[in-house]
Amino acid sequence: MLEVKREAQVAATPADVWALIGDFGGLAEWHPAATASSAETVGGEIHRTIVVGDGARLVEKLENHSDADHSYSYSILEGPLPVDDYLSTLSVEADGEGSMIRWEGRFVAKGAPDEQAQSVIGGIYDLGLGALKKRLG
Repeated sequence: MLEVKREAQVAATPADVWALIGDFGGLAEWHPAATASSAETVGGEIHRTIVVGDGARLVEKLENHSDADHSYSYSILEGPLPVDDYLSTLSVEADGEGSMIRWEGRFVAKGAPDEQAQSVIGGIYDLGLGALKKRLG
């Protein structure tokens, strides 16, 4: 299994960060790569559909969600990313007067070298966390 871990420190409180990122279907509200996102219940599972700038679609499944812990985990069901067996967790915790946002994923490369798969996922995390840092201080 490959891993990618990223984090960003922001000035906002964990509650304020979670109010922005805690809605599984609301990724397009804060991640610049997502032009649209929505969540729906499918067969008792919550699925998120994300549309990115080039029109590609990803479908992800919510695996675990905790407002109390400011954390959710999800897997990828379908999409163009060069990964398989993907499981990611996005979480927020208090850090000094602000918050630490962590985004980490585990996966195997699919149709690409390991380094390329890690670079693609790392780029997605970096772009999202960079936007949050800019927005939340």
